Amino acid sequence: MSGKVASSSVKKPRSLAFMCGRYASFMAPNEIQLAFDLDALGDETEGLAPSWNVAPTQDIAIVLERLAESDQQVSRELHMARWGLVPPWAKEPGAGPVMFNARIETVAEKRTFAPSLKKRRCIVPANGYFEWEKTSSGKVPHYIHYAAGGPLAFAGLYGWWKAPDGSWLLSATIITRSAEGPMSRIHDRIPVILPRESYDQWLDPHLDDPEAARFIIDVPSPELVADIVGKNVGNVRNNSPENIKPVSEETAD
Repeated sequence: MSGKVASSSVKKPRSLAFMCGRYASFMAPNEIQLAFDLDALGDETEGLAPSWNVAPTQDIAIVLERLAESDQQVSRELHMARWGLVPPWAKEPGAGPVMFNARIETVAEKRTFAPSLKKRRCIVPANGYFEWEKTSSGKVPHYIHYAAGGPLAFAGLYGWWKAPDGSWLLSATIITRSAEGPMSRIHDRIPVILPRESYDQWLDPHLDDPEAARFIIDVPSPELVADIVGKNVGNVRNNSPENIKPVSEETAD
């Protein structure tokens, strides 16, 4: 099945109340291929550009595994998807709330996410993500990442939506969990970040047990660092490496 992805027009997400609502991904396709042991790159990934301000409804890169119909061999591939899972019953992609996050606590119960948890799981590669801490002087943006700078592997779900004209749209969501430790001071949610040893299990297309899949991602969050960054990242039109440059809280404006 080939997918027709949504256009990458910049839209402001309706709400940043849920985590994760913004992230940075500036790896080239070949870098993602090496980091996630990919077998193939979808043709549409040729247009993948680095972004320091990825927002819901934009096209994002996702890693998934597919079974070849002929020999049932598994292929790990990189494809582009609309960020915000579009359920099959939606009249159009923009109808209703943008499902850019799924809560781990209820992902197996919600009819929008449960079918994908069973058989359409993916990884969303990222370099880091943004979160806003509420303080007495206003919201302070943070860029959260591995101290050593390695790629983050967000646990995600994907799905297919069939348009009235017969074309297919590939869309995806990022799973979140309650934040723990230092990150909970910034926000009460954090994306589920998979350790490398869990990639194979999570992506395995043979696994169709939702509870077993949920068990795979019920893991402690890794140790991350949070840098205060400039407030320009709050506008999705500001997309440059300056978004992840650490600043002092006094100069965050």
